[in-house]
Order: sequence, then C-alpha cells, then structure tokens
Amino acid sequence: MGSIGTWVNLDSPQTLAREFSISTILNLIPRAGKVGKWVLFALFLLNIRSWPLVWHFRIFRPAIRLQSYRRWLYFLGLFRSKAASMKMEDDWMDSITPVGANPFTMFVPYRTWASFDDSDLNGHLSNSSYAKILDGARFKTAMEMFPMFFRSGGWMALAATNYHFIKEIPMLSSYEIRTSIAAWDQKWLYVISKFVRKPNGKKKFKSKKSIEETKSTTPTNGGVLPTQSVPLRTPGSEDISSNGTPFIHDITATTAQDTEKALEAVAAGLTASTSAVEPDGAILHTIVVSRVCYKIGRITVPPAVVLGVNGFSGTSGHSLASPHEGWLEAKKIMSEPYGGSTKQLKAFLTGGWKDVPEGERWWEQALGEEVEKQRVRNLGLIEGLRSSMQNARTL
Repeated sequence: MGSIGTWVNLDSPQTLAREFSISTILNLIPRAGKVGKWVLFALFLLNIRSWPLVWHFRIFRPAIRLQSYRRWLYFLGLFRSKAASMKMEDDWMDSITPVGANPFTMFVPYRTWASFDDSDLNGHLSNSSYAKILDGARFKTAMEMFPMFFRSGGWMALAATNYHFIKEIPMLSSYEIRTSIAAWDQKWLYVISKFVRKPNGKKKFKSKKSIEETKSTTPTNGGVLPTQSVPLRTPGSEDISSNGTPFIHDITATTAQDTEKALEAVAAGLTASTSAVEPDGAILHTIVVSRVCYKIGRITVPPAVVLGVNGFSGTSGHSLASPHEGWLEAKKIMSEPYGGSTKQLKAFLTGGWKDVPEGERWWEQALGEEVEKQRVRNLGLIEGLRSSMQNARTL
C-alpha cells in the first residue's frame, strides 16, 4: 500500500515538476549519467550554427561591421572640424565602393564549411542548406558591390533562384561561394553563385587577385547568341512595373523538361569553361542563378543606374585613383564635399535619373559598349532558363 501511495502522490503538480526535471531525466541514463551529459552537450555544440539568432548574425555580419566602423568614424569626427569629418567619411565610403570594377569580372567570395547541422544522413551538405547559406553570400555580395545604393535606403528583392547540383560537398569540408553579376535588363539583375572547393591536397584557395588574372572577361560559348544587339538605354518609367520581365526573347524553352538543359547552358556559358574546374583549379560543385531587383520603398531602380552610382566601369584602367568621369558626376549627387547628399542620391535613384537626357547619361557611358555586348549575350542565356521555368507553371 505504501508503494501505491507513492505513485498516487505523482498527481500533484509539484511532484511532477520535481520528478521530471532535466537533471532527473539525465540521471535516467543507465550507468552512464556523466557520459550522457557530455554527449548531449557535444550535440548541442555541433548544432551551434542553428542556435537562435545565429543565422541572423551570420547574415547581417557585413552590415554590422560596416555600421560599427561608421560609428567609430562619427566618434573621431567629434574631435575634428565639420569639413574634415565629412571628408573622412566620404573617403571611407569611396574605399568600400568598387570604383572602376568591371561588373562581369568582379566576384565576392564567401567562405564557410559544411557543418554537422547543415549536412544530411548521406554525409554531405543537405540540398535544403544551400538556400540558407546562399542568403549570407548574396547579402555580403550586395554590401560589397552596392554600398551607395544601400546608403540611400535601398533594398533588394529576391524573385527566383535556380540550382544546378553537379557534385556533392562532403560534411565538415570547407568550401567557397563565388558570387558575381551574370546579366541585367531594365528591371532584373541576375547574379550567379558558384559553390567551389579546393582540390584535394591543396591547403587554401588562390587569392582573389590571382583568380581575376586567370578569369576570362569574355568567355566563349557554343550556344545560340541573340540575333540583334539591344542598346544600352535606361528605360522610361513606363518600362518599369512591379511585374516587369526581361525583354530578350531570342532563346526560349518549349517544354518544362528543358529546364535542366537551360541550367547547363547557363553554367557553361557564364563560366570560363565548360569543365567543372575553375581557372584557379577549384572544383565546381553547384551553380546557382538568382534573379533580384533594386527597390527603394516600392519604386524599382534600373540596375544600370545602380551600377553607375557604385562606380562600375567597362573600361580597363579605371580605379579609385583614376576613376571614370561618370564617377565624378555621381559624386556631385551623393557626396557632401562635392555638394551632394544622401537625400539627393535617393531622389536621383527614385526617378531623378529620368531627367538626364539620353545622350548625357554618364552611367551608361561608364559601362560602355563591350559591357553592353556581353550583357546582351548573357541575358540571352538567362532567358532560356527563365522561359523554361515559366513553362513548368503550366503543368
């Protein structure tokens, strides 16, 4: 009866809370209480990148770093004149802007590793993890390529992502995501992200500079090219709508089954070669094409304009020390020492660019004819992918 009385006492909430506390559960592990605790603790650490707010920190880390440094500059400016403080911040903004960079050869690396919680039971990076990790790579790319755009309060909306899995990434192995610009039209910007790993036996990736030296600026491709050139012209307001689509229609896919072929064409056409090896010897594992657009509030900003205010140029030899003349025009709009301001930049991006006559649009002149030719060619390849995915919606 005493034993029965003991079980009856479990009906009280106080007894239930005491009997089923965490320490009691851990002590239930037979003859291995301490080992079990360490096992649970190890599992907790192995999944550290899935802890609450860790993903958010990994995503916003570039913005946190830049904002922290900007606050430090503000603190230093308190001990200087207003003109000196403005000059110091302006020089810093210039230093983090890709002035003189070619939009098709610049890429942003994002180095990480296939952690335990990002991998599946097959021992390699889970397919579901690619999207989560790619968020961080795309955000870092946006911060490094378009700092002036984000300074004006802009943001980028993701409209579509297409994956082509070539080779699995083993669990616990390090890899790199290289994100670059593939093409753009009057509304959409297409970015290409390549998941690569160093060859076996190599200790590290080549430097960014060495990769740039070996990367072809005009990769060859055996696919169909657009039949006519589309002029580099920023569209009028009637061309920019909330549901706008690219205007190149030379390459189209007739069935949804063409999606894989279209992805392979993009992978081959937008990379330096058709092999699965990068120019620096890195092994290509996955290629991803993302479609994004620039927004300030609900207003869509043409990609060519955004590229212009961030100093991109299609002519070699330009840099921050020797910028394109279009960069000086941009400075007059957005730089306080030159008479500009963030407010003027925002007004320019949200519609002020339309007031510039077509023959005087410095952002188009800065990109130049060679960039335009490659843009049209790449956009033709991308269009095949986009059309095949649209066809899949009819199934």
